[in-house]
Amino acid sequence: MSLLQIGLLESIFHATGIIFEIPSGMLADRFSYKANLYISRLTSILSSILMLIGQGNFWIYALAMIFNALSYNFDSGTSSALLYDSAVESDLKDCYLKLSSLISGVSEAAISLGTVLAGLFVHGYLYVTYYIMIAVSIVVLILIWLIKEPDIKRQTDKVVTMKKIILTVKEEMKSSPSLFAWMMIFQFVGTMMCMFYFYYQKQLPDLAGWQISTVMLIGSVLNILAVSIASKIGKTWHSFRIFPVVVSLTGGAYILSFLETPFMYILVYLATNALYAMYQPIFYNDLQQYLPNSVRATMLSVTSMMFSLSMIIIFPIVGWLIDSFGFNSTFIGLGTVLIVLVLPLIIVLQRIRKQLKTIEN
Repeated sequence: MSLLQIGLLESIFHATGIIFEIPSGMLADRFSYKANLYISRLTSILSSILMLIGQGNFWIYALAMIFNALSYNFDSGTSSALLYDSAVESDLKDCYLKLSSLISGVSEAAISLGTVLAGLFVHGYLYVTYYIMIAVSIVVLILIWLIKEPDIKRQTDKVVTMKKIILTVKEEMKSSPSLFAWMMIFQFVGTMMCMFYFYYQKQLPDLAGWQISTVMLIGSVLNILAVSIASKIGKTWHSFRIFPVVVSLTGGAYILSFLETPFMYILVYLATNALYAMYQPIFYNDLQQYLPNSVRATMLSVTSMMFSLSMIIIFPIVGWLIDSFGFNSTFIGLGTVLIVLVLPLIIVLQRIRKQLKTIEN
């Protein structure tokens, strides 16, 4: 396949994600969390099957990308909403951050395992990974069947309609614009914090496969450590106070690109990725407290869509800047922008927090 076709497949994946992100969350709020999770795994299986039978056919791969995006959509927001409602129902609301951090740690461990497996199968046996995906998805379907739907959700199902979900979200936007401003600020600035992760590999020298895998594994281990301490940090400080600190540290790390050494690039990648991994569960823990139960999954899907839109805007701009001004200059500039944003962020986030407290009271 040509690079153009590969790029088109990536675009199809993201376009599908944006289109169906919010509708998938609405379906979770209207019907059940488990139904969404079932659909997520079934579409994942279908996507893997299409990739196996595609044999280089662009249109079959395009269809596989659509189902793969749907798999992410139906899980995005739903699993977090299910976890939060289950924690509330079990009188474990105060433990939600710890639970979500644990799940993030397990996810990072799974990514590490996937990195190792991909390295083993990449030469001629990459198709095996799709068989593994199908097998794992079947096991997950069984685990979903064993999950107990929260009573809060079952009671909500009797009265909530799709129309009411839409009206409730609109009402939330009108009555609490500060909530949406908070979501948008995190996703937009957070996207800038992720840019080194996506572009750093172009600046690495020609390393052996095992060396690249080692870097990825170290990154995963650091991310696991980061999410493990997130619950402790989140209990001590609110996400509004932590975010400017994380942004300033990321900006400072970006500026270190001026040293222009492969070792420094790796350190910047590891540090910025760990900082973002640490902050995410803290942000979502605080966000959950302001979301209505009846539209929780939908609101979380709105948050995910904001990230996708930010990626569509910022990712190509950063790519253009790198092509035009070079890697180092771009990230020195981006780091400077992040540091300059710290003071305005502190002021704006303080105002948003006051407004949210007023609404909550």
